[in-house]
Amino acid sequence: MKRDYRLILIVIAVSILFGCVGGFFMGRKTIESKDVVKYIKDDPVFGIISELTPVRETVPDVPELPLLKDTVYLDNIVYVQNKIDTAAIINDYILKREYAPVLFDNPKLGKLILSATVQYNKLDVLSYEFIPMYKEVTKYKVEVWQPFFAVTYSTIFQIAGFGGGVFYKKVGLEYQYQYSLFEKRIGHQFGLKWKF
Repeated sequence: MKRDYRLILIVIAVSILFGCVGGFFMGRKTIESKDVVKYIKDDPVFGIISELTPVRETVPDVPELPLLKDTVYLDNIVYVQNKIDTAAIINDYILKREYAPVLFDNPKLGKLILSATVQYNKLDVLSYEFIPMYKEVTKYKVEVWQPFFAVTYSTIFQIAGFGGGVFYKKVGLEYQYQYSLFEKRIGHQFGLKWKF
């Protein structure tokens, strides 16, 4: 009986040693890394540009002016003449126009909005708002193969067992060598495990 216990202890000690050393090296080589990429809004940047000076001013050869039809009746003859509409030119001159184009809205770069005011044939104010995005990459290391070692003892049946197995992601396979101390018989146990 003493010899059986010694044999079991030696086998368990050797199995633990090989399991730890093998598991250490196997575990180091079986790591899978996952990258999680997020694009996060940064603080917006604002700015106003005023007192703009034109780089070049050009008068067209044939200007497009608003015309007004003038109809004259003389001796049963109808004369239609196009005249320049001075009131329309003055209204266009004093009219204040505001523009707010979105130059780009990209989920990876950000968003750029311009605001421009035009009055009296001049660009009065130009402002911008830029909401930048920055890329954040988080690396996760996940062990794909995870070896394990097991030692068991049943007090009811007087069965001692040792073995091990491996998990692949969440599914594990196990083998166990078992020895009955009472009946002095040897057995094998196979198992399937699931991590959740």
